[in-house]
Amino acid sequence: MHTLITINFHLSVWLSIIGGIALINDSNLFFADAGDLYGPLKNNLVLALAYLVMMQLACWWIRYSGRMKSRLETFFMGFVFLGVAGGLKMYADVNQLPVSDWLTEVCLYIAFSHLLLSPAMLSWL
Repeated sequence: MHTLITINFHLSVWLSIIGGIALINDSNLFFADAGDLYGPLKNNLVLALAYLVMMQLACWWIRYSGRMKSRLETFFMGFVFLGVAGGLKMYADVNQLPVSDWLTEVCLYIAFSHLLLSPAMLSWL
């Protein structure tokens, strides 16, 4: 069971990194009508996604470079992605942006994959 959770975690980390880079390069992939994304609206989302990609790379590097033996960084990143999932919906509603529903679902998947690997969840399994 622990091996499946670890594989799922790796999958979600690389999904978030590759997906973030893809979204930064082409916002049409994740937004229903990217014509509304211009100027500050697009820049805010791109900057937030760039930070998330950098945080994921740092989380992956810290965890697997042997620098930390705990999984607290995965717990932290899980809650960050939960916040992103909720924040995307709120940001889209406030600015009347057509954000794809599956983008929120992907963020939730990544969040729960991180939380599942956290120390508290592994002790329950």
